[in-house]
Amino acid sequence: MRKLFLFALALIALASCTPIEKLQYTANVEGTQNRYSNDRSEKTIQPYDYLYIKLYSLDERTTVLFNSDAQYSMMNERMQSYEVDDKGYIHFPFVGKLPVRDLTIDEARQKLETELNKYLSNVSIRLRFVGNTITVVGEVNRPGNYTFYDEKITVFQALGLASDIASWGDKTEVTLLREKDDVISYYYLDLTDKDIVASDFYYLLPNDILIVDPIKQKYRLMQDRSLVYLVLSTLGTTTTAVVSILNYTQNQ
Repeated sequence: MRKLFLFALALIALASCTPIEKLQYTANVEGTQNRYSNDRSEKTIQPYDYLYIKLYSLDERTTVLFNSDAQYSMMNERMQSYEVDDKGYIHFPFVGKLPVRDLTIDEARQKLETELNKYLSNVSIRLRFVGNTITVVGEVNRPGNYTFYDEKITVFQALGLASDIASWGDKTEVTLLREKDDVISYYYLDLTDKDIVASDFYYLLPNDILIVDPIKQKYRLMQDRSLVYLVLSTLGTTTTAVVSILNYTQNQ
């Protein structure tokens, strides 16, 4: 019986052992460099993006005409923004359909200003992305869909929105799902590798999905706990039976 008890304790000890390499971000591996460069290329406009557009003009009537809901737009910019359709166009007053797909924000602004100045004089435009979202699920402390207002964010900023990876999350193989032109691609990121900052996927894009899987030890722990409970339950049942038999024998 004592051996069974010691066996149960040994199982618990083994189950609790988790390789530290799977728990550290950008581990300081001997011999690796400490300075990296990463080309933070500017995000281009894609279908289903939302663009906040505000028009400025010396003509007060023009400004009021295009920005009549300016105060409300500060409360909910997405409601006052323009969605890029599936063909890469936005629909703007006077201009009509304007192709903006694969343009940077600055290129789209210049293009819209050029078109508007054909109808209006001394017009300038403020244009930016709004309501970008990213999804973080799996072994994180606060899984969910999060909104950000930059062109892109880093993988660590995205995990920060989800309150970091949970205790059983595997940092060595985080899955990134990215959709482009109706094609969904899977990428696997090792966040314990310092080279991640130079990766093409260090900067995430709107609508990316991060999936953090649990380390294998979690499954082993669940299995071992079940075995431990079984052993302890068996010990309890056996002990009760032995005590009952001994009491019965002594009373005879």
